Amino acid sequence: MTASVLQQSLGDSAPKVVVLGSMCRLPVAGVVYQILHYMIGLQRLGFDPYYVEWHGNWVEDPGPSPAAARRVIVAEVMRRFGFGERWACRADQLGPGATFGSLSGDAVRRLYAEAVALFNVTGAHFIDDEMRQCPRRLYVETDPGIPQIRTANGDPGMLALLAGHTHFCTFAENIANPDCHLPPGTIPYRTTRQPVVLDMWSGPARPGAAFTTVARWRKPKEKAIEFRGERYRWNKDLEFEAFLDLPGRCGRRFELALSDIAAQDQSRLEASGWAVVDAIELSASLDAYRDYIAGSAGEFTIAKDQYVRLRTGWFSDRSACYLAAGRPVITQDTGFGCALPTGAGLFAFQSRDDVLAALALVEADYATHARAAREIARTYFDAGRVLGEILDWMGVEPPLGVCG
Repeated sequence: MTASVLQQSLGDSAPKVVVLGSMCRLPVAGVVYQILHYMIGLQRLGFDPYYVEWHGNWVEDPGPSPAAARRVIVAEVMRRFGFGERWACRADQLGPGATFGSLSGDAVRRLYAEAVALFNVTGAHFIDDEMRQCPRRLYVETDPGIPQIRTANGDPGMLALLAGHTHFCTFAENIANPDCHLPPGTIPYRTTRQPVVLDMWSGPARPGAAFTTVARWRKPKEKAIEFRGERYRWNKDLEFEAFLDLPGRCGRRFELALSDIAAQDQSRLEASGWAVVDAIELSASLDAYRDYIAGSAGEFTIAKDQYVRLRTGWFSDRSACYLAAGRPVITQDTGFGCALPTGAGLFAFQSRDDVLAALALVEADYATHARAAREIARTYFDAGRVLGEILDWMGVEPPLGVCG
């Protein structure tokens, strides 16, 4: 049954859920897919999802323009997936109170009062008085580390952000275990992970020869943080140093789709055997982004220093899409093995030797590891299951039951 048929069967009785995010501020495929998985997953559970971005910080005019041409156009995406009448974004830099989408400010305010739940994905919004009309307000923390440290340090901004919520989820799946180095706190987190609509990633695409990933090489403004005398970095460039000679060591083809990389850094990677392509151009299209993942042999990627040394148990939403496409994932160990199976289809590494061993296993029986990757996605990332479990925990029963 399609999502539209589901909505017709429920009619006006479908409970409303508001999803807050930042795909208008960051209109690139990876961020847009992150939100779409929530929207479509909620709809297939029988809810009527609405997307709101209300921080007044849309970085580009959403209409056709040369500046917007290299980015996913959010309005087109919402129409394509049936949400054209269910979204709004405030863009104050284009004029006081300027909004886009189909919902007026008054309609958004009514929506908060009518919704059974509000999902603040990535903690993108401070919860204002109007949003507080919704009885269940979920903070979805996709980037653990900095939030816990800021909370432990009594950071007023972080405490104010958290205070607006009634429920708290984190991608730090290792948070309750002794080897996790995040500071203990009073926030009653429930662990979760990225929901994925599996059929968006299934298809006839044949795997290519290269292990790939898509990443920002270095943020213009470093998000490093000090904790217990240690400095924890956010950028990926230094983490790659330990693996710079990997292509020469194993003879495998590796390709990195990168943004925010300096010319000298790209030249150094290419001299070491890495192919480098433009992540911004790739991410301007949902279809191109999906085809890039599906056309890979698998994913090889590193994790940010904060995730690794703090042993957060974080797992990438992008890596979950590789798994859903049936592409094996070899990724740096953050402690996620406490929640996800490794050794077939998914490999956690700490050293170069771990990477070489994982590559050898995948090469020896690619079909088995491709099936295992898809099965991990089905068992652990299916949107119906992930979102259904969260809603049940929040006291909201999905009208159509949990999928999966």
